[in-house]
Amino acid sequence: MAAKPTGPASPRLSTRALLIIAAFAALGALLLILIAPVTGLLAVLFPPAYAVAAGIHSVLPLLARRLVGFPWTTTIAFALVGILAIGFTPLGVLIVIPLVITGAGFDVTLLLLARRSEPRLRHFAVGALVSALLLFLVSLPVFSPRDLTPWIVLLALAGRIVGQLAAAGAAWAIGQRVLAAGILPAAAAAAPPAAAPPAAAPPAAAATTTRSQGRLGRRIRQSRSVSR
Repeated sequence: MAAKPTGPASPRLSTRALLIIAAFAALGALLLILIAPVTGLLAVLFPPAYAVAAGIHSVLPLLARRLVGFPWTTTIAFALVGILAIGFTPLGVLIVIPLVITGAGFDVTLLLLARRSEPRLRHFAVGALVSALLLFLVSLPVFSPRDLTPWIVLLALAGRIVGQLAAAGAAWAIGQRVLAAGILPAAAAAAPPAAAPPAAAPPAAAATTTRSQGRLGRRIRQSRSVSR
């Protein structure tokens, strides 16, 4: 069963939403640290293979964006992933730069394409393409001279596109299942629900009360007339 649309995402970031984002970021940082030896080896041996495999790091931040609904969720999640992983990767603090650029590119794309409605799968796909291009441009300066050949560069770009599209598709599919199961309502974490206004008295009941008071007043006046 598909998740029901929930309307535009809330511009407010609640404490609950921030905790959810932080949890996904912690898992993402752990994943980055665990597979860093494998991805590092792929980057040396064959950069296009690394470009595809690196897409796995985008799954959790994109999933957080799907579930939380806050417009800058992906950027915050990627930034936290980078900060948590600074001491465990060869890039050190520089790891934060490509991650934040990826998240910001994705979030800005969704802001432009889904300004008045909940993001759709096609919006996620376009955001993934934009983030893939940004990641490719950021990674070009660290290519070794022997890898700067037309075929390797084109294959690396294709690898980024495939990796990011796969990450967006996986995040969307997992998010749909979570929302359909009712585990976390879409965009519910972004802001607390507004309090319902007090219910007004039913018109029929008010009219009945007025008529009863009128009859009681007439009876009192009649009783005073008889006593006189």
